[in-house]
Amino acid sequence: MNVTGRINRILFILSYVSQNQGISVDALAEKVGMRPRQLIKELEFISLIGKPPFKPDDYVDIYVEENRVYIEFDQSLNRPIRFTRSEAVSLLLSLELLDQEVDPAGVKSLKEKIALVIENSVDAAAKLEDRIVLDQTSHLISDYFRLTRQAIEERRKLKIDYFSLTRNQTKKRTIRPYFLMKWLGYWYLTGFCELRKDIRTFKFERILSVELHKQTFPPPDDFNVEKYKEEFLQSMGENKIEIYFDSDVAPWIREQWGRAAEATEDGGAILTVFSETLEFPSRLVLGHAPHARPLSPPEFIEKVKEDAAEIIKLHEVALR
Repeated sequence: MNVTGRINRILFILSYVSQNQGISVDALAEKVGMRPRQLIKELEFISLIGKPPFKPDDYVDIYVEENRVYIEFDQSLNRPIRFTRSEAVSLLLSLELLDQEVDPAGVKSLKEKIALVIENSVDAAAKLEDRIVLDQTSHLISDYFRLTRQAIEERRKLKIDYFSLTRNQTKKRTIRPYFLMKWLGYWYLTGFCELRKDIRTFKFERILSVELHKQTFPPPDDFNVEKYKEEFLQSMGENKIEIYFDSDVAPWIREQWGRAAEATEDGGAILTVFSETLEFPSRLVLGHAPHARPLSPPEFIEKVKEDAAEIIKLHEVALR
């Protein structure tokens, strides 16, 4: 498992145990897909989370008693967090970029609380977020997202009604859901389709209904998630796009795009994506100007030049 996967697993363990104090080692091990002995070693590692020089139990005290797992957090983590006005504004702007479909109620509640902090500020300029437009490419998905995530976490089968655009028909399918991924603003569900007897990827906005089964399924032994993602994304478009990002934004690009962004000797990064159209990659370049430039193919470079010229023309008209 890579570093990101292990961090996600640790965060899940912390959250799950805090909400299920006294869960048995066997039940928790099954929940995270580990053997009990492996889980005990992971809990020992988690107990070392602290501050330099990393004294155990500084932040997290997770322990096993009579084969049951318990957790206690440092009291400082329970104190109300106080933000400056600029920090509150930054958080509010960041929330605008979240996938609100994942937890609409949670995001709405957070935005209301942070907005209240800003509203009570004596600095009228603190409402700067009202004058900022953020480019959100996300498309709303159905209300079945939560059930799908639950099915993935609990390895439970899903029964879905799926609309096939190519066949112009809706069919019922039973899926063993493996993972969700987002690409160019759209969510996709990948899993084993019992109808087709093979692994399939479904565009989430075409899932018309979701029914969570009680029946579970074992994790696939011979399925390479990262390799499948790479092959699937390459099939998403005929245009292979390469974009260079300088060192000012390269760390963020590498974090957001993972292996698709390759580091360069000067501290920058070259991002390689596959896209059906040139619209999204062009916005990606212009949105990071002057820290990004198109590399290939030639028609993509021309597209960025045309879009940049159009933007300049619009600004010239607005300044007259």
